[in-house]
Amino acid sequence: MRKKYILRSKKYAHFDMRIPVDFMGKYVQSAEKIKRHAFMPLIHFNRKDIKYSKTEGRKPKLRDLCYVSHKDAYVYQWYANILNDKYNSRVSIDGTNNSVIAYRNNKPGKFNAHFAKEVIDFIRQTKKCHIIIGDFTGFFDNLDHNYL
Repeated sequence: MRKKYILRSKKYAHFDMRIPVDFMGKYVQSAEKIKRHAFMPLIHFNRKDIKYSKTEGRKPKLRDLCYVSHKDAYVYQWYANILNDKYNSRVSIDGTNNSVIAYRNNKPGKFNAHFAKEVIDFIRQTKKCHIIIGDFTGFFDNLDHNYL
């Protein structure tokens, strides 16, 4: 039996029309349909955000953003949930379930602020610990997809 995932429609404009969730729920579960699915081009644009730095003050930062078609968004949602479940199982096996917090779907009602508070509380209670912070610019853009 397949796990029930909640698909959500996207409200932005794209090349295709919005499609009812009920139709797409059946579509994404059909291996035959997904094998033949033709993904549409992405709508790409840059958004300029203003970042603040103590040393540099206000500094513009360009963000590459892409919108997928409505139909493609459902396909990505469906398979992202399947992969996320496998990821959750793996971190439970590895014993890193409470350490790895990014991209999780098994912690309902929690988001980054909750996770940050848990980390800060843990650091305050721990006599000695090491903190590693990473910001991997372009990480997903530069993955070797042949290796994956």
